[in-house]
Amino acid sequence: MSRVKRLYELQEVDLAIKKEKKAISAIEAQLQDSHEVIEARAKLEQEEKRLSETRKTEKQLEWDIEELTVKIDDVNKQLFGGSVKNPKDLASLNEECEHFKQRRTAMEDGLLELMTDLEQRQGDFDLAKSQYEQIQSEWLENNGHLVEDKTRFEGEIAGLTGKREQMASQLGSADLAAYEKLLLRVGSQPVGKVEQGMCKGCRINLPTNTIKNARPGLELIYCPNCGRILYVS
Repeated sequence: MSRVKRLYELQEVDLAIKKEKKAISAIEAQLQDSHEVIEARAKLEQEEKRLSETRKTEKQLEWDIEELTVKIDDVNKQLFGGSVKNPKDLASLNEECEHFKQRRTAMEDGLLELMTDLEQRQGDFDLAKSQYEQIQSEWLENNGHLVEDKTRFEGEIAGLTGKREQMASQLGSADLAAYEKLLLRVGSQPVGKVEQGMCKGCRINLPTNTIKNARPGLELIYCPNCGRILYVS
């Protein structure tokens, strides 16, 4: 196989890889979450945050009530344990105990109200979760074939990439360097196939002598107009 034909076949693989990647990009654009999915997810996150905050408030109230109960128990031990005998001190302790009890009662009332709120928050969260899962499920059902196509294209790219690496390893380093340099300069198709006396890369008629020199493919002959490597099949 001639040097130029090897480069042309490498280009064919590169073009195939580029085509597959373009197809994947198009699929990924279609796979972007719909407006309904985004809204449903945002609603779920909002309800999850509200539920979490309510649970934290509930837990804090329970800790505060428990702390007050411990304080009340300590004061009662002093009141009825016989360690405090001074009437004034006993009156002060009794007042302190009543104050703690009033605070605990208020907290317990608040906790009952909070438990009602928590039940509502849980219901709102469960509803938002159910709606999100339904919308997402419908979206996946409608777009599942795109996910399958994307996976297939990715597999094909992996195969083509392996093939390219093998082909590149069989090229001379100078030829591969010339190809890669042109690839960066022209963007794609550094090898211009000659058809009907024209360079397919730039569609310019080539001198007969240039075509003659390029035909064997044993040397790299360049298009005098666009600079691509010429390939004559």
